[in-house]
Amino acid sequence: MTAAAARRAPLDPLASLLDDFDDASPQLIERRALLRRADSKFSLAVDRLHDLVAPLAADYAALRVPGGRALAVYRNLYFDTPDLRCFHDHRRGRRIRHKIRIRHYPDRQISFLEVKTRRGELEVDKRRLPIELGQERLGPRERAFLADHVGDLADQLRPQLWIDYRRIALIGTRTHERVTIDIELAAHGLDGARRGLGSAAVIEVKQAPFSARTPVMRALLAGGLREGSLSKYVAAVALLRPEVRRDQPRPSLHHGGGAS
Repeated sequence: MTAAAARRAPLDPLASLLDDFDDASPQLIERRALLRRADSKFSLAVDRLHDLVAPLAADYAALRVPGGRALAVYRNLYFDTPDLRCFHDHRRGRRIRHKIRIRHYPDRQISFLEVKTRRGELEVDKRRLPIELGQERLGPRERAFLADHVGDLADQLRPQLWIDYRRIALIGTRTHERVTIDIELAAHGLDGARRGLGSAAVIEVKQAPFSARTPVMRALLAGGLREGSLSKYVAAVALLRPEVRRDQPRPSLHHGGGAS
């Protein structure tokens, strides 16, 4: 086995995970855009994913990448102020807080500038602007878009770090929700430093409105999982920025009974 094949081997058991799921139609995808929603986050050991996901085939469709693969690559460049205002707002639980990122979808050959704003525990807004494929800088057009959504914060934003992962996405056929499952999470500093973010699969259920009675939420709760505040960006900053890590607890995304 080549070194490249060895690195991909852990994903092999997941390649057939969505074989029994119908493909999500463009119409269903459009109806489940969920740019305003409630988010619930969980973490789970990757080897438990089959038992969780397989029974959901009757109620969810799979969003596949070109070529029919279930696992899509996501590359995210996060922006923050020099004093990490977005990071600290999240860590302190500020009622209104933002995440700003450029997200690349290599499988689909598209890129977006995205603003995710949390307004309390059960309301999340997401806005995005199409940008050139592979773009990493904020020009006047992008700054103007950000000013509309984050105000004066827009002029202070600078790139901070990358977070990469692979994602499985499910869409409710009868429930107004999307489910994302992220694995192989890794953070990359602008200086080239790389750190894994733990061995867990990070599961996010996006709904409008929130319901604990949908098939996926019932399955998660029946599996003993506990919903919790979980942020890839906060975990990545704590791992890559020693001056932050010195005085703050280090979030992790390791698997367990609930989110960490």
